Amino acid sequence: MDSDANFQMGCDRMMLEGAGFGSSAEMHYDTTLQEAVFRGLKCQSNELSKTAKFVRLMANYLHEDYNSVFYGKAQNLGRVLCKAYDEAFEKYDVLILPTIPKKAPVFPQQNPSLKEYAERAMENAVSTSSFNVAGHPALTINAGFRDGLPVGMMIVGRKFDEATVLNVAYAYEKIRDSK
Repeated sequence: MDSDANFQMGCDRMMLEGAGFGSSAEMHYDTTLQEAVFRGLKCQSNELSKTAKFVRLMANYLHEDYNSVFYGKAQNLGRVLCKAYDEAFEKYDVLILPTIPKKAPVFPQQNPSLKEYAERAMENAVSTSSFNVAGHPALTINAGFRDGLPVGMMIVGRKFDEATVLNVAYAYEKIRDSK
């Protein structure tokens, strides 16, 4: 529950409450852009995907009924997680991981129940959410296909070293595309 709670509350705070910017990040905040995104979200919230609406409802529930305790626990554990990744980066320039730890699921096509829809939408954040907490730059690219479905490769780097992550992704795409 803790990692799901952190993911949902983090998504809600970053995407919806923070108008795409989140909170507590040590960065430049484009307040004009924040205002524009917030107005758009407020005026057209019914146009959000089912997944975004679900995340919003779950985050509000966890915040109101549990006072963000799960989010707080995840943030506290995030420092331990960050330290472990930082130790790995003492030896390696990047980490290469699967974007999701299993074959890409086929998303239900015809009127899935809300429960089935939410389970399918949230199961893919298993590998990615830890880097949202730890703060290391990560991106995913198409590593190819298996049984007609895409396979994602996630490239993670040291904090503030987005250039290396982007260079590795570019180099891999060049190799992949030359075949």
